Amino acid sequence: MHRSALNPDSRWLRRTLLFVGFSFAWAFQSVRAAHYSGGSLTYQCLGGNQYLVTLDLFVDCSGVAPIPQTINFASDCGTSFSVANLPVPAGTEVSQLCAASIANSTCNGGALPGIQHFQYQTVVNLGACDDWTMSWSICCRNNTVNLSGTPGMYIEATLANATAPCNNSPVFTDQSIPYVCVNQTVNYNYGVTEPDGNTLVYSLIDARYAAPNPTPVVYAGAYSGGNPVNGATLDPNTGQLTFFPTVQGNYVITVLVEEYDSNGNLIGSVMRDQMFVVLNCTGQTPTTSGLSNNTGGTITSANSILVCDGEAFCVDVTFTDPDPGTTLTITTNATNLLPGSVLNVTGTNPAVATICWTGDVNFSPVNVYVQASDGSCPLENVVSTSVNITSSPGGGPPPNAGLDALVASCESGAIIDLFGQLGGAPDAGGTWTDPGNLVHNGMFDPASDPAGAYVYSVSNGCLTAFAQVTVAINAAPDAGIDGNSNLCESSAPINLLAQLGGTPDAGGAWSGPSPVVGGQYDPATMTPGVYTYTVTGTAPCANATADVTVVESAAPDAGLDGNSNLCESSAAINLLAQLGGTPDAGGAWSGPSPVVGGQYDPATMTPGVYTYTVTGTAPCANATADVTVVENAAPDAGLDGNSTLCESSAAINLLAQLGGTPDAGAWNGAAGRHAGCGWCVERPEPGGGRTVRPGDDDPRGVYLHGDGHGTLRERDGRRDGGGERGAGRGSGREQHPVRELGGDQPAGAAGRHAGCGWCVERPEPGGGRTVRPGDDDPRGVHLHGDGHGTLRERDG
Repeated sequence: MHRSALNPDSRWLRRTLLFVGFSFAWAFQSVRAAHYSGGSLTYQCLGGNQYLVTLDLFVDCSGVAPIPQTINFASDCGTSFSVANLPVPAGTEVSQLCAASIANSTCNGGALPGIQHFQYQTVVNLGACDDWTMSWSICCRNNTVNLSGTPGMYIEATLANATAPCNNSPVFTDQSIPYVCVNQTVNYNYGVTEPDGNTLVYSLIDARYAAPNPTPVVYAGAYSGGNPVNGATLDPNTGQLTFFPTVQGNYVITVLVEEYDSNGNLIGSVMRDQMFVVLNCTGQTPTTSGLSNNTGGTITSANSILVCDGEAFCVDVTFTDPDPGTTLTITTNATNLLPGSVLNVTGTNPAVATICWTGDVNFSPVNVYVQASDGSCPLENVVSTSVNITSSPGGGPPPNAGLDALVASCESGAIIDLFGQLGGAPDAGGTWTDPGNLVHNGMFDPASDPAGAYVYSVSNGCLTAFAQVTVAINAAPDAGIDGNSNLCESSAPINLLAQLGGTPDAGGAWSGPSPVVGGQYDPATMTPGVYTYTVTGTAPCANATADVTVVESAAPDAGLDGNSNLCESSAAINLLAQLGGTPDAGGAWSGPSPVVGGQYDPATMTPGVYTYTVTGTAPCANATADVTVVENAAPDAGLDGNSTLCESSAAINLLAQLGGTPDAGAWNGAAGRHAGCGWCVERPEPGGGRTVRPGDDDPRGVYLHGDGHGTLRERDGRRDGGGERGAGRGSGREQHPVRELGGDQPAGAAGRHAGCGWCVERPEPGGGRTVRPGDDDPRGVHLHGDGHGTLRERDG
């Protein structure tokens, strides 16, 4: 323990006149003060201006023994005095140890931490003034985590007995130095009571020391009077202290309790400067959730209940320990503070303390202290809470505001009657306030009212009951506005969501004549019709839907591009027939020349690209396909001519014998000459038949049209010109003169001519001559087939 090294003479020089007469005693105390762990000053009116003043000090038994103490008094009336050398009273051990370990505390010569409570008292006469201050101080403190160094300790109480004659101060009923667990939530209550029924307000303040005037201590790091330990909160109405320590060690917490009369005048205050010891516990601390299961009155907070004067009620305080097998022990001052009250404890873990009493305005408000201990050894884990009971004048059945409720509304939904949403059987005729604490008519309109808690209150003249309906507003789903899409069956896929109007929400689902993948409509694979977009609403909002009506138009078909190679002398052609595919009828042609009736006539039109256009129905574009026409010039062999020559005549130019303007070309004729025979026969390829063709050297010969469909077959086996008449033998040409019977011979006539083994049939008028077997010459040759080969006469 730290001991003061401060020179008592120097401290004495710094004190004010109020403390001059007592400097020696104060200095004597200072050298032995390191074991003081907390204290408070309170007072009780004995009648008139007589007050019993109590100084409660908590002493660490590992330090030196306590000594006589001094209490100082001063007022705004100019009066100041001190009561010195208050004798040391008998101490009471309040060590937070299990019963089996008390004998081993430092208070009893053992090693376990021990704390003693000493209550110094004196009776003083305090004249009627409105600013009496009672104070006590010491030089030094224990080492702590949250204070810088080891400053002194100063505590005080105030009294305004000119305004509130014979007033009693609030009293701290918990007399301990709490040992709490690191990394566990601490719930602690000071157990303050006020016998006059005045209103108490609690707050955390800076700890102080006398230097010589009261001065706030310096806090270490981020600690402060308002945040003396991590997460510290103090209920201003009940004094319930909660915090969550994360570092082991000693922490100083100072609480101020102010007392107000019914007119709102501050008539007194007390403070407690107290050390909390944070340890690494071996178990879990018990917990409590506050008040529950009241049979009368109205629970107004976790630790407060409001009852009518004369109203009987019961209320539960439940404690639970997370360590299995723990037996919790409940202690309370309820029966001392509440005349005629009954306390029942049910169970051991959880343990339920049920307090039953009848409201009494003569004992109002009253703060009941309830504590649970888990019995751990050697150090007990303790949790404490309060039951703040306020009795109100009046009477009658307690009001019933019903049970809280949660309601979901849609922003586009109907108006909600909030009263009908309350659970239970609420009394009618109460009032509503909105989340901004403004009066509300109880009819919630999602179009204009904000979300939040709507509070219903109903009173019977002394009690007011409250219940609330918490309203959540869910956004209405938005599927957008119906849309239309006119497509061509050959169009690219479209995004259906983009076809809707408005601002549709994303994440909806599509349905329609065809399954929709990725929100796309593809004309190539899907069926047109109505496609519905659905956005699911969060209850109670209904689903929202919007439609896209898809209409498809058939794409025009102009067919596939084609080509046409014509002779300038060719007949007219149908251009549509030159296109590939299946072009639609009814299109229009355009090109180098006007197209009439869909025909191209080489005799009158210019070749080139002719485009066929089929008009599309919007949004289908027109379709086109081209026919490329190429014309070739017609060959001109001139006009047939005749030339009569003597076999001894000179050579003639055959081209000159033709009429007209013949193009240059090649002459073909007979390969040999035989008297009176103008037919020419070609020697076939091996294995083939003989074919009639023009004679190379005999333009008067005849030839067989085609590519061998007609085959000459020899019957008499004669040879001529070195060739072999047998079908399929030999190579080269072989000429066989065949003499015509005469131009006037009727069709079918046959004749025989010396040296000629071929037979020629007279054709029908306008037809060609056909080689066939000679009727009168079994050795003749004949043409197989049905006349595919036709002989044409050149020499007339």
